[in-house]
Amino acid sequence: MINRLVRWAYRRFLRPDARNSLAVALMLAEHDRWPRPIESCSEQRVVVLSPHPDDEAIGCGGAVLCHVAAGAQVSVIHIADGRWGDRRLHDPALAPEARAAMQQALMAEREAEARAWAEGAGCQVGFLALPDGGVRPDEAAVRRLAQHLDECAPELIYLPFVMDLLEDHWQTNRLLDAALMRCGAWARRVRLRGYEVWAPVVANRVLDITVVAERKQALLGLYRSQLRDVDYRRCIDGLNTWRAMMLPRTGQGRAEAFFEGSVPAWRALWRALPSRPADPQDKDAA
Repeated sequence: MINRLVRWAYRRFLRPDARNSLAVALMLAEHDRWPRPIESCSEQRVVVLSPHPDDEAIGCGGAVLCHVAAGAQVSVIHIADGRWGDRRLHDPALAPEARAAMQQALMAEREAEARAWAEGAGCQVGFLALPDGGVRPDEAAVRRLAQHLDECAPELIYLPFVMDLLEDHWQTNRLLDAALMRCGAWARRVRLRGYEVWAPVVANRVLDITVVAERKQALLGLYRSQLRDVDYRRCIDGLNTWRAMMLPRTGQGRAEAFFEGSVPAWRALWRALPSRPADPQDKDAA
């Protein structure tokens, strides 16, 4: 009852531009605790859920390289097709036929870039090809993702943190939640690690990526279609430099930060999220 009252007050009275930071404080116990260093990347089977081709390179590209270097089998699964990833497509003066043709070319370009990135990083790659902006846990998407995951049986899954700002990013959390319900026994033991792209995570783990930072930058450069609009290399290098303050030798090198938890802990976090969309099947969200 108290949780429902808190969520109602949150939605009713809090300004939208103040919601993210307070939501995290409401959800997380000890959210001001210093993140623990990730001492090794010993997991042998790792899956990365990337809402769009380039999110894996931005949010956890250094971690992927560290896992591969440690001998892990890493599989990247791209969720959406990325058809809206060019600012020119949002020009209202663009003719529908020209927009459709540009989107087809962009989807092909981004898939080719994702394959080149996976080859360069030394990992496998797969595509669900859901409509960009339309990621939802519908029956077909859940079934296909569950099949991918059962084939990999990962010990660790990377995905965008639940508070990331793009809808496809937090909808990927919903999709994973539903898919795990259909997976084998491995799904009860898997750890989830949320990475940051469009919003910083409240980190409880930090990984030193100094030795692979230059390679992360070089591989990110393969996403030429996305670098046309945003200089992600500069922005992410700044983020990874800032995150190095959380390493034992603070301020040295580069680091990636994550929020890690078990599946039950992740589900509890997701269901406690005050600003998440109401799920018709979740009575507590009402």
